[in-house]
Amino acid sequence: MVNVGKPSKGCACDEAVPSCSNCLKRRVECPGYKSQFDVAWRDQNLVAERSVQRRRNAACATKEISKDVVKVSSPGLRKALGEDYENYALSFFFSSYILLPSDLEVHQTFFDRLYPVWMKSDSSSPLRPAVAAVALCLLVAWLELNSALPMSLPKLQYVKGVAALRRSLLNANKVDDDVLMAALMLGMYEEVTAFLMAKPNNSPHVNGTVALIEYRRRQPFTTETSQRVLLAARSQIVSRALRNSKPVLPAVSTWVELTPSVPKTAGFRFDELNLEIANLQASISHVTLEGSSQHLSILDILNAATELDRRLLAWTETTPADWTPIRVSGPDCIPQSVRRSGLYQKHCNIYKSISIANVFNSYYCARIKLQLIIISCLAYLDNSNSGTTFLTCLEIIQEMVDKLCASIPFYLGDRMTTGRIDDKTVQYPHIAGCPVPGDHYVGAAALGGWFLAARFSELLSLEVPLRAVMQFNHYSRLGAEVLDQ
Repeated sequence: MVNVGKPSKGCACDEAVPSCSNCLKRRVECPGYKSQFDVAWRDQNLVAERSVQRRRNAACATKEISKDVVKVSSPGLRKALGEDYENYALSFFFSSYILLPSDLEVHQTFFDRLYPVWMKSDSSSPLRPAVAAVALCLLVAWLELNSALPMSLPKLQYVKGVAALRRSLLNANKVDDDVLMAALMLGMYEEVTAFLMAKPNNSPHVNGTVALIEYRRRQPFTTETSQRVLLAARSQIVSRALRNSKPVLPAVSTWVELTPSVPKTAGFRFDELNLEIANLQASISHVTLEGSSQHLSILDILNAATELDRRLLAWTETTPADWTPIRVSGPDCIPQSVRRSGLYQKHCNIYKSISIANVFNSYYCARIKLQLIIISCLAYLDNSNSGTTFLTCLEIIQEMVDKLCASIPFYLGDRMTTGRIDDKTVQYPHIAGCPVPGDHYVGAAALGGWFLAARFSELLSLEVPLRAVMQFNHYSRLGAEVLDQ
């Protein structure tokens, strides 16, 4: 029994489900306890009621909103969805975001396992409304609808998903793959809505996901799907810790032991390094004026950052050969329309796929963070060689920033405004004599702005000094494109 009061007097609560075992032995009624999951996924009914009331009050002061979901301007999607908006959104979501070609060596997100788990789930599964919430949210963004009605549609599915998830946990003694996936999708909904509204995501859902997985450990992760979902959750948690300069919860580091069936690919190895970087970044953020942190000395942090940087550089030598970015230049590779849209320097980088480009851009950001950690440590140490090391760090930072900016045309092409998601009139840079792959048009439009915004928001938060021409040509264009998407 969860979150209905304080544990009984004298009870050493073991947080068992449905009731505390110690209370059962003492033959007293267990009043319940509050779990991390319960804090993260609190009941949304009251929130929904208040939201509905606000919308009703607003409706009284304005004209009545049409019952149809009408598109304002997006030539790639139908003008009116009518009553089948949810099915249309699901079809749009799976075809444009989920069922795209993927590389087995790339870090496998929970998206890669979503479709088979979703297909096996029934109508009562919390995964159904959770997926519908994300699908509707993305569809609303592409349709550029009036926010008075449309945003209530994904929100309604989100509320249903939270309620269904709570029911599943209260009425079952195990956590199946669809339940864990539902928690990840609800977290994804919060990420997407925060992104679309240009607000930070301060949701406590990460702690809820950790608590849910720790509870799931009571049953084995026997299938490869279960293990991949677990690693995807782990990667999501590590990424958020990196963005917020927070340490990764200790339990997360042990999850890899539960995934013996999953090949340890290049993407997996990169996640392992990111976990260490997140914890090191959190340590340097706690450095005091005396030159020490809670757990490590300044010299320890410096040595760890230097070693991690060496391992990151070595990681690139272990990636598949076709992952290596290819530098292209000249009119045979870069269309004139791309140049007019804004080209940093005279070249850009081409990758095998959007997901591989995102892994490399994450790598560039990781190395930048390590250089900044090293520079911070040098400021506390009296070392005659620090000047040389400082200049080396600055050179590496500039090199990584240059490579990040060289990927922007690969993601955006000559797109300057919102268009249709499958628009093949968009021009992209390419290898001479090789046409742009067909799936790149959809993948770049669907995920390009999302991936770039994630990396460049990290870069800007680090306050890295940049060349003025890069800031004007690329950052202004990137900001406009992301806001349009």
